[in-house]
Formats: sequence, structure tokens, C-alpha cells
Amino acid sequence: MNMDIEYIQGDVELLHEVGLLWEKLNEHHKNNSKHFKEKYSKFTFEDRKKGLIKKSANGKLKIYMAKILNEVVGYCISSINDENVGEIESIYVEPKFRSFRIGDKLITSSLKWMDESKVSSKIIGVSAGNEKVFGFYERYGFYPSVTILKRPLER
Repeated sequence: MNMDIEYIQGDVELLHEVGLLWEKLNEHHKNNSKHFKEKYSKFTFEDRKKGLIKKSANGKLKIYMAKILNEVVGYCISSINDENVGEIESIYVEPKFRSFRIGDKLITSSLKWMDESKVSSKIIGVSAGNEKVFGFYERYGFYPSVTILKRPLER
């Protein structure tokens, strides 16, 4: 299948375009979470957007998107904090397009931006229950470093 994939880059002005895919990622995390389903149930894209807009206040937020036939099929949001640490904040590609190397293009673009910004280190947070993505991230030099245990709030 021959696909024309359009890649777009920007910052906060593109956030509204990735909302539907972010919701799918959040649903994936909810379905795979053993102890924090309620957290993902309550977490909205508006909440996530507010946090990302706050991070972008210093101009250190980048969004890469992939579109096919004008439909967003993948995105990667990355940031650089005030300590010069680059982070892949969120990445998602629609399952039916994962064999087209869209995720590779999105993450390598984000990592290139971090390299050009001369970050001191690069990190990715992976939600518990989503460890199957470790193999994907290892291809880009990311390995598990610290596991943070969190206690669910009392009900």
C-alpha cells in the first residue's frame, strides 16, 4: 500500500490536533494499568494540555505529527525543561499505521531537536503496564533506569 505521509512540526498551536490520538493513548494506559485505572479515567486531554502549555512557556516544546489524507495518524510531543533535560512527553501512532515507520520518523525528529538544543540528557516515562514498548525505545538508546513505586490514593 503506497501512502503519502505528511510530517508537520510545530509547538503548542498543534496541541488541539493530537487530542483524539492522545485520548486513545490514555485509554490504552487505563486498560493496561493494574493499580491506577481511576487515574487514567479522570485524566483528560484538557488537563494534559494545561501541563504542556505550562512547559512551553519557555519555548521548549515541540510537536511532530504524521498525517495521511489530512488525518492525524501519529504524533510525538517532546519538551526541554529548565534543567536542559529533554523528554519524550507522549508518542502514539494508530495501530494500523505502525508498520510504516511513522513512530521512527517522529521519535528521531524529536531526538534530533533535542540534540540541536544540546540537552544534558534525554528521558521517557513509561506507564506501568506498557513495558512492551521498551523494545521500541531501546532502538533509540533508552533503557530502564529507575522504577518509581506509587501508592494509590485511599478511596
